[in-house]
Amino acid sequence: MLNVKGFKFYVIALIFALCTLHYPKPSFAAKPRIWKTAPAKSASTSATRPAFSVKLRTDRKAVNIVFNYLNTASSTTYELTYISDGLDKGIFGSILPKEGSSATRSLLLGTCSKNVCTYHKNITDCKLKITCKLNSGKTLIKRYRIKV
Repeated sequence: MLNVKGFKFYVIALIFALCTLHYPKPSFAAKPRIWKTAPAKSASTSATRPAFSVKLRTDRKAVNIVFNYLNTASSTTYELTYISDGLDKGIFGSILPKEGSSATRSLLLGTCSKNVCTYHKNITDCKLKITCKLNSGKTLIKRYRIKV
């Protein structure tokens, strides 16, 4: 003799079996595949614009920038601005095309004179803007916010 739990299980199993047997699964026709060949990328087209790596130096007293693929730009300029003790400070510069396809800059957050450097304190709102005029005629502008 079946108890109440066994009876409920039996009824549920019977309903499930009837439902799955009654409704057949639909079959779909396969869609034809159209294979296309993609043009191969060459090494020269993978780097069509300059790339930059911006990092704060470990002692937090300078910003290091690595410029790559500069051969795709006719000119490159950089501008670092920040506020130190309530006064606006800034560093501006450019990279000449004759320097090659890569260059590095270390922008000191301070001033140096006769091998003695004085670092600025209480630096806030530090921003870097890099502008590249590409050989194609377009202008690439990258902006960075640096937490000092």
